Amino acid sequence: NMMYPCSRFFNRLITPGSSRVYASMHRQFGSADRLPRWIDKNQHIAIVGGGLAGLSVAYQLLEKTKGEMQLTIIDKARPGEGGASSVAGGLLHPFSPRGKLIHMGMEGLESSARLIDIAQQFQPGCVLRDRLYRVALSDENVKQLMSTANTYPELASWLGPEDIEKLCGARSFGGLVLTGGCKVIHVSSYLKGLWEACRDISSNNAQWILEKQDDAIDWKERLSGFDTVVLAAGSGMFQDYILRQDAEDFPAEMVRGQSIEMNVPESYEHKNEAVLCGKYIAPMIEKKLILIGATHEYKTQAMSEQEVWDELKDRSYELSPDLWDFGRASRITSGYRVQSKRGKYGRMPIVGRSCGDIHDDAWLCTGLSSRGLIYHGIFGDLLTDSIVAGDENAMLERNAELLWWKKR
Repeated sequence: NMMYPCSRFFNRLITPGSSRVYASMHRQFGSADRLPRWIDKNQHIAIVGGGLAGLSVAYQLLEKTKGEMQLTIIDKARPGEGGASSVAGGLLHPFSPRGKLIHMGMEGLESSARLIDIAQQFQPGCVLRDRLYRVALSDENVKQLMSTANTYPELASWLGPEDIEKLCGARSFGGLVLTGGCKVIHVSSYLKGLWEACRDISSNNAQWILEKQDDAIDWKERLSGFDTVVLAAGSGMFQDYILRQDAEDFPAEMVRGQSIEMNVPESYEHKNEAVLCGKYIAPMIEKKLILIGATHEYKTQAMSEQEVWDELKDRSYELSPDLWDFGRASRITSGYRVQSKRGKYGRMPIVGRSCGDIHDDAWLCTGLSSRGLIYHGIFGDLLTDSIVAGDENAMLERNAELLWWKKR
């Protein structure tokens, strides 16, 4: 996710733990008198941030306009190499920790699976597994997950403790095997594949510009040459104050997540499956590396390496005891997420028209947090409906609650 220089209007540091991230949302959230317009081949759109949100928006804009528009992604890193998206666990499924179907979970699964299929044409190795395991570590978990299996048999099947341990190595009370479109994704490879798909559908006209982080950049001037701007940089928009603090408080906060890449000894035959129960263990593209994550940190001071190790071991030891006993930490990865305030349907992404602080026709796609993989496809789809129409209300025809963050 791209980092941005601060606007001169800001005087407040935004850190994990802030009750809200204050950003520039004009009280009217953009003019109501803008006339709808359809994007044509002369329209030049900039997408700031090339992670899950940015690339979803990019591909679906190109798809809906048949590639007949100019599109530029601006980021500080190459595709799949920067921001929280590139170090995500890659577990695609539509369920909450208690086994409940999240809001728009089925739509999200279908939409994300479609984009993954497209990216897989260019990066065949981006899908690591076509299943994952959600295990029960208490009697209450058993009740919750058995209910999930009964309610959604097309996605979830209940397995007893012995079967779970045989298949994925976890010591548990039993659990679910999630299939039917649930997958384990190597997110970095997926993002590279989706960018290659953008290049393909645009006849290689889509551009990726590497922008160095520089506090001296005037971003209003930098983006003035584009007709439309989509702000999809996640935490970067707030860490470096791309938006002014002149109006409404923004219903989100910054959360730091740290994970451990664990090296599996050559002599140890690890099941190498994705297992989750609050925390998770996931395979990586390198066969002898396992990802264990993730912390959920609100404090300004980052947890130390020892604190990260202790917390993740305490919360995930039963998922793979031998891995913790014999594995060796290769490195600790870290990333920031924008987590929206909890609302009627839980923590939902923030999409819609932004204000005219940076650009007269600016849009937002942020706040995906830990559900970036399940939500990036469907919310990118909904937002691009409105961008193509030039009318924020266009996406409300499919979901009337998308602008929840403006109704405060």
